[in-house]
Amino acid sequence: MLGFTSAALAAVLLSGSFIGFRLVWLIIFSIFSAAFGFVVNDLSDAELDRSAGINRNPVSSGQLSWGSTVIIAIIFLSISLISLTRLSAQNILLGSIVIFIYLTYSWLIRAKSKPILDVVYHGLCLAVLAAMGFTLYKSISFSSIYFAVIVFLLSSMSQILQEIRDYETDKKMISNTVILLGKRRSLILCLSLFLFTLPFLVLLILNGIISPNMLFLSPLTYFIIAPITRALINENYEVKMLNQIKHRRLILITLLIIALILDKKGEYIYINLSSKLLNLY
Repeated sequence: MLGFTSAALAAVLLSGSFIGFRLVWLIIFSIFSAAFGFVVNDLSDAELDRSAGINRNPVSSGQLSWGSTVIIAIIFLSISLISLTRLSAQNILLGSIVIFIYLTYSWLIRAKSKPILDVVYHGLCLAVLAAMGFTLYKSISFSSIYFAVIVFLLSSMSQILQEIRDYETDKKMISNTVILLGKRRSLILCLSLFLFTLPFLVLLILNGIISPNMLFLSPLTYFIIAPITRALINENYEVKMLNQIKHRRLILITLLIIALILDKKGEYIYINLSSKLLNLY
């Protein structure tokens, strides 16, 4: 859930907007729309998970009945729609796209069982949430698109790693990108997606959206690249790699948000001090 809210929050901070009440509604939307997506996924996978003996699905394990789970999904969807009405017209449109993605990822189109489309869907979902954050108080711009592309690439990478984790189970039930490409090619694709974020990061710096000071975080990328590279060299390292990235990702996201808040706060203080000094003259 952290990934969904952090994408929107980071976008708001990068846009240079003041954090206001709209952000609260956006966070509520991102949390409950994601929860709706997870519940719909559990409902659609209930029979498959039951036959495969997967216990982490509360519907297939019998912890929740089908009817009660549908009610929970409706409640989450209702809260999402109510919070969406408190946002701007362009965010209502973007939020509607997010809900459509959640619904059709597991149901109707069932993108999760279609190679390539599964990764695109996952990437798009967080990218649209990032665009919502960036345009919360402002109109859409090239900078918002650059950031959305970065989020898309990182989110797609996350989805591929998740499919690698579930490879043995998924290959018995569905088809997806990792099953199509194989684990090794999928890991190479992960590294490629990660590296493709760099030119868009440079564009954000050149456009003044990201302060060059933020580059001090760049050495931290080692903690993502290194495990994937080791897993490519030694396939026995795969499980350890997935666990490392899972825990490190949460730490890196937290550090990024803190760094953005401190950077924007410092920038705000600098602007205020500069204006006061100018007024003295």
